[in-house]
Amino acid sequence: MRLYDFLAQFDLTVADNGNNAIIAALAYLEAHPQSGSPVEDRPNVRMSVVAFGASGYLIFHKRCEKTDTNLVARIIHKREWYDPQTVGLAEEMVEESLPN
Repeated sequence: MRLYDFLAQFDLTVADNGNNAIIAALAYLEAHPQSGSPVEDRPNVRMSVVAFGASGYLIFHKRCEKTDTNLVARIIHKREWYDPQTVGLAEEMVEESLPN
């Protein structure tokens, strides 16, 4: 929503196109759960690149074997700063709270 709202203040069509690019990337991730590159110092977290505009987006995700799903930790604009040490912590807490 944050990414959409930022673009929507300038151009609704561009915001819709960005949203569609992210949705398509999430559908691809659903079909190919091991796609993306490992995040440095976060071996269980992967990063997938979403092509859009001049920069694009990054999706940080992790495979949850307990539920046979991918947990998306964060979606950011490629030019946003992020700390690799904290990416993926939220979904790890969710995964740990799931029943065995």
